[in-house]
Amino acid sequence: MKVQYLDKNWKFSYSTGTAYLDAKGLAYKKQVDLPHDFMIGTERTPDSRTEGAGGFFQGGIGTYEKKFLIPAEGKGKQFLLLIEGSYGNTEVWINGNLATLHHYGYTEFFVELTKWLKYGEENRLKIVVENTALPNSRWYTGSGLYRHVCLLEGEQVYLAPWSVFVRTPNLESIHVDAVLTNIGEEKEHTIVLKIQNQEGKEVAREAQQVVCQRGETTCHFDLHAEGMTAWSLETPYLYTAQIAVSETGERKEVSFGVRTIAFTREEGFLLNGNPVKLQGGCIHHDNGIVGSCAYSAMEERKVRLLKKSGYNAVRTSHNPMSTALLDACDRLGMLVMDEAFDQWRAKKNYGDYHLYFEDHWQEDLGSMVMRDRNHPSVIMYSIGNEIGERDGSGDGAKISHELCEYVRKMDSTRAVTNGVCAIFLDAGEFGGILANIFGSGEAVDLDSIPKEMKELLRQTDYVTEHWGEITADFVRDLDVVGYNYLDDRYEKDGNDFPERLIVGTESYPRMMKQVWERTMAHSYVLGDFTWTAFDYLGESGIGHAFYDQKGGLFCEYPWHLGYCGDYDLCGFIRPQGKFRRLLWKKETAPVITVLRPEHFGKKEAVSAWGWADVTESYSFPGFEGKEIRLDIYSDADEVEIRINGIVIDRVEVPETYIVQKNVIYEPGVIEVANYRDGKRMESSSLKTVGKASALRLTAARTDANDVQIVVVEAVDSHGERVPYDCSKISVCTLENARVAGFGTGNPVSEENFTTDTCTLYEGRALLVLEKEDAEKECRVVVTGNDALWILTGELKIK
Repeated sequence: MKVQYLDKNWKFSYSTGTAYLDAKGLAYKKQVDLPHDFMIGTERTPDSRTEGAGGFFQGGIGTYEKKFLIPAEGKGKQFLLLIEGSYGNTEVWINGNLATLHHYGYTEFFVELTKWLKYGEENRLKIVVENTALPNSRWYTGSGLYRHVCLLEGEQVYLAPWSVFVRTPNLESIHVDAVLTNIGEEKEHTIVLKIQNQEGKEVAREAQQVVCQRGETTCHFDLHAEGMTAWSLETPYLYTAQIAVSETGERKEVSFGVRTIAFTREEGFLLNGNPVKLQGGCIHHDNGIVGSCAYSAMEERKVRLLKKSGYNAVRTSHNPMSTALLDACDRLGMLVMDEAFDQWRAKKNYGDYHLYFEDHWQEDLGSMVMRDRNHPSVIMYSIGNEIGERDGSGDGAKISHELCEYVRKMDSTRAVTNGVCAIFLDAGEFGGILANIFGSGEAVDLDSIPKEMKELLRQTDYVTEHWGEITADFVRDLDVVGYNYLDDRYEKDGNDFPERLIVGTESYPRMMKQVWERTMAHSYVLGDFTWTAFDYLGESGIGHAFYDQKGGLFCEYPWHLGYCGDYDLCGFIRPQGKFRRLLWKKETAPVITVLRPEHFGKKEAVSAWGWADVTESYSFPGFEGKEIRLDIYSDADEVEIRINGIVIDRVEVPETYIVQKNVIYEPGVIEVANYRDGKRMESSSLKTVGKASALRLTAARTDANDVQIVVVEAVDSHGERVPYDCSKISVCTLENARVAGFGTGNPVSEENFTTDTCTLYEGRALLVLEKEDAEKECRVVVTGNDALWILTGELKIK
């Protein structure tokens, strides 16, 4: 089918949802382009109905309207509207007719428009997206048409979305199934399959004469693929399969990779016959300061950054991701665990998907599998995460069986998994008592624990001990069992269930060394997916570190970020990410971090998902002559610490790989060297920087160019970033572009990401620009005031 993107020039209206969409209920009208997230620009408030889980943003109702022309000669053809993602209950209206409803905000769906269209004149399209049943998620969702919308035009015999399936059972065979839909009379057609390599050269061809009956007809092609380049993590080579109906010109192209996957107890996961331990990370669907907008450049940058740190796999927690993300994983060589749901029939929030699961799970699970089954990066489908029915309640085992079988009916070439966590008894009461007792982070006298809590703990001990037996029926149909925060069970369950394959579907950052050692110790543990690889909006403060403060699981407003990623919201690597690079042997030099001096001497309470509040900086004005704490990451035998050329100490590296050392802060240079077998080896240093004298703007280079990504840094006279600078900066000149997002990874900022100003955090910010004319150069000038002088930075992007 011919594809026409309908992303430009929508008329958008917003309502808070307090009144239905009549003229008076509309808060404003404006013109927008897609992707568009109307939640990201709302004001964050402490009383938001999305609560801390949603980052304190607001919901509402968004109405998108557009007119488009269908030529008179289009009559007799098939027209579909493809919506890649629309968060909120969605109504699609065409020429005043309700064409469809859709409830799951993460799945792609298409709408048959043909019978409602007017030919030779304009057609009126209206899409209403309602996100008012709040809270409905455990994280930031975004709202509106946050992915692409396309108009598809097909001949009377056409190839619908998801109608072509390419499989490579071995490195020398390609099987292609193509489903043709005929809305006309039965007729014979010539169907041609061509395979092209990345350079556009045809490497294989086959043609068939097919009688296309009214309805659906499936063509099967079997090709020999000897000599083709295999898709791998190191060389993610892609081919294109083109299916064409010779007589009409109808055609469809599908990108694929030639590769094999297997899962065994003895060798774990195998890609093209080679064992690969999954170095994985969980990611949410948002793109930080642009909200849930699925810009291709933002998705690509995310994958590139993760690859740089040693990640070879991502888990799409806890819902299907954008096609743009999967395309980036295909091109760059990143494996994917493709996840469908965060709940089934048992709710986690008042307005979540449990309301629709019973009637729509087949439609939504089918959408994910059918859309994604040609992506070579996808190696597993996950049918859920921490599902309430895992404890044997609510027909959990029966539903699990049905979902597994449904996936295999559409695609039997991938493994099916499910992220299963511990079982919690009386979660509300249990959580409340835990918060009261353990919230301070202080040691607890067991004699002081209330009687009801002791009974709950006794029951929990029993459930923990017998978790494997309790969940056995629930996980029976899975190819691989996902373990959330259960790495301490790997050895026991590997013995108790000798046929079981395990993958760590979530793990704590603070425990990464222990988790990785347990993962590497067992071949039947395929890998680990940390929580999380990239920071995200919502689950506010789950990764906090408090000093002389009492804190619970989440943090109150103005916290609005999870603050638990290896990379922060803007894609800047955090110290825990540097530790992981060391753990995965991506770096060998020691990493020098310093506990922020204002915390020194205070009682430290770090969340299970958190990391000590340290910074890779040695610039602390006002703390000269005061004691500070170094946290040095190293896998060597010893480290030597020098300040301004003077040896301070030589310290043995503990099993944790973290050396903590208190020193007196003296501006200058701190250097740390590794010692292995008594020999001085790799070294690192940090130096004190001067005051900010300019702003440096650097464009992030990506293959995709739907947005321009610009890093803004305050730098001193030597070009060094000034990490303590917190100037307020503004976009003062902007030519041929608009601001799509502007902000930082500051978890407690109260600034709006959609304005042209922000306050630097750790001396930097991220600016995302959308060009008005993609073919022309854009120019941006950013200024700031550090109270002493004006800072300026300028950048031109072609």
